[in-house]
Amino acid sequence: MKDKLPNFLIVGAAKSGTSSLHNYLNQHPEVFMPSYDKKGMKVKEPRFLIKDLVKHRLHNGVWDWEEYKSLFNNVKDEVFIGESTVLYLYFYKHAIGNIKKYLGENVKIIIMLRNPTDRAYSAFQHVSRGFKEQNSFEEALEIEEGRLDEEFSLTPMVMYREMGLYYDMVREYKVNFKDVHIVFYEDFRDDTHGEIKKVFDFLGTTIDTNIDFLSHHNVGGTRWKNEKMKHFIMKNSSLKSVLKKVSPNFFKKFVRETLISISTDKVLPMKENTRIKLNKFFEDDVKKLSDLLNVDLTHWTK
Repeated sequence: MKDKLPNFLIVGAAKSGTSSLHNYLNQHPEVFMPSYDKKGMKVKEPRFLIKDLVKHRLHNGVWDWEEYKSLFNNVKDEVFIGESTVLYLYFYKHAIGNIKKYLGENVKIIIMLRNPTDRAYSAFQHVSRGFKEQNSFEEALEIEEGRLDEEFSLTPMVMYREMGLYYDMVREYKVNFKDVHIVFYEDFRDDTHGEIKKVFDFLGTTIDTNIDFLSHHNVGGTRWKNEKMKHFIMKNSSLKSVLKKVSPNFFKKFVRETLISISTDKVLPMKENTRIKLNKFFEDDVKKLSDLLNVDLTHWTK
């Protein structure tokens, strides 16, 4: 019996609405997106097709081919099978080779793109909620070059600027696959229903309107007020272990969300001078991307 494997992929970009798109698509009766691995662990991004580049950096992922195939064991009558891994866009050279090797050349590719300056700051907000980023945004930008080579445990998400240089990434996907669909974050945000319909049309599904568009996924925008509280909530501790044993699940969730709520602030807007510098940095790449896609994106850097 032939293995049931993805015939479409959401490859990125990170912090551009991919989590929401994944969850909206997963509500369609003709679409299958994996939620759990064979051990019952929740799987958001398998990352299998770039495993050699990230398995030493990221705790979560599927690093074995048999295990990757098992993610799709529960496919029944769904025609459209997909998975989402945002780092497939950044590590495009490695990912494209493995997509062809494991899934073939007819896989449909969905790419979500966001104003690269805004995306960079959103990624910083996301990473700084954990322990991988202790610098200010401006400090992180200063030390970005070579950072992954120097700190082997760092998440690739700290490449805030480099991840926004979309032109080469998108060009190579368009060169290597005949079906590539681009979704712009701003359009997706402002007309979610309309953009989802375009994705359905690209995949070839029926247009299903029974989708919950009110739920948002993987939303950032907060920063810790207190490092001690951050360590208590995010790290394991003996007290937390006791609470896990004695507290019902709903109570544990309530306590955690309440503690996070009172311990975090809304992130301040990006400094205007930083925005100006980033816009200048991305200007040439955005112009080339505009020509490639035949869409004027130069407003991103104005």
